[in-house]
Amino acid sequence: MNSVAHKDNPRGNALEILRRVEEGAFADTYLERTRQDFDVRDSAFILELVYGTLRNRALLDWILNRFSAQPVEKTDRWTRNILRLGAYQMLFLDKVPVSAAVDTSVDLAKQYGKKRSYVNALLRNLDRNRGAISYPGTDDKARQLAVLYSHPEWLVRRWTERFGAGTTEAFLLANNHPAPLIIRTNTLRTTREELKASLGSEGVTAVDTKYSPVGLELVSGSGIQALSSYRKGWFMVQDQAAQLISLMLAPKPGETVLDACAAPGGKAAHLAEIMQDRGLLIALDADAGRIEKIRENIRRLGIAIIKTVQGDAARYTDESFDKILIDAPCSGLGVLRRHPDGRWTKSVRTISDRRALQKQILKNCAGLLKPGGAFVYATCTTEPEENEDVVADFMHTRSREFIIDDARLYLPQAAAPLVGSDGFFRTFPREPEMDGFFGVRIVRKS
Repeated sequence: MNSVAHKDNPRGNALEILRRVEEGAFADTYLERTRQDFDVRDSAFILELVYGTLRNRALLDWILNRFSAQPVEKTDRWTRNILRLGAYQMLFLDKVPVSAAVDTSVDLAKQYGKKRSYVNALLRNLDRNRGAISYPGTDDKARQLAVLYSHPEWLVRRWTERFGAGTTEAFLLANNHPAPLIIRTNTLRTTREELKASLGSEGVTAVDTKYSPVGLELVSGSGIQALSSYRKGWFMVQDQAAQLISLMLAPKPGETVLDACAAPGGKAAHLAEIMQDRGLLIALDADAGRIEKIRENIRRLGIAIIKTVQGDAARYTDESFDKILIDAPCSGLGVLRRHPDGRWTKSVRTISDRRALQKQILKNCAGLLKPGGAFVYATCTTEPEENEDVVADFMHTRSREFIIDDARLYLPQAAAPLVGSDGFFRTFPREPEMDGFFGVRIVRKS
């Protein structure tokens, strides 16, 4: 980290992370490293500053531009992120005095960006005139929604064209709330009820998830890694939608299974649990660093059947499998509430680039499936080019060998309506409380 990131300076650390995001870094990576050096209160403040600023970046820029002689995006990275941080505290954080937000922003500007007077004047002008701020009109609804809910305009236009302005606005609103904290019970070691009781004994309130039979939503409490149930490997953090994808594959004990794009290992672990830790599960990933993350998770969960392999899912040919999970690399547009930096680092080009890779992985992995076996193709994105279109292209050339299965047969009854008449599982935009996932179960004919 830069020298701005002193251990006693939460705002300075947040500023450094925001600057790095503009250079293409992942906010999560730096948040994880940085917050370890702070107590619980300051760690939470850094998270709020970074995610809050990212979730509201377009709106903050719009407001700041009402009081700036030049668009704030035209200034240097340090200055515009100092302004965003200051404005976010002033407009969204009631517990931060305006004077503290302005003064700390000016202090940062003394050293970074070198535009102390500009920052001071702009933020004080904003404070004096906040009641007179004008916003985009309804003559261009997509642009209005993009500014008010701080999503890229190109993406908002796509969604409004597909779903209408009302549905899009509801999803954008949900996207701007922090994602619920969902965990999955490790059924090799405990039951959901036993896990819930253990959490309750440590002051954590948990409620059963609506769709997943092994999920819990944690609605109060903090410090997951300090919990005894975490250290004992009784659960793993995982959204409901991701849990349902593993249930769709329905591997059986004793089978040979491939998780083709496995890191960080959440779905691989879930598949092993469904298999009662009997058989063989290859957890394949191209990134050596991410493979180590898989190993860390399976060690804590106490799973024996997972074998980690570094390799390219578009070229891997070493074995054949009864079941294959293809959780394909994608644009990640269905998980923007968890990764708000993704709003500003992705583009239409991201979608087309991912689609080419997805088609290669699907083609290769389908060839590894035994007759009578099944695979699930899944993504955490919202766009047809990466979902329905990829499957349609595959089925167009391979329909004599493969058939789309009825995924409802493998899901809990509550989740069955998430599968359409076309056989496709979708949580976007119907269920905004879950991540936006797509999935389809395909069987190779005997």
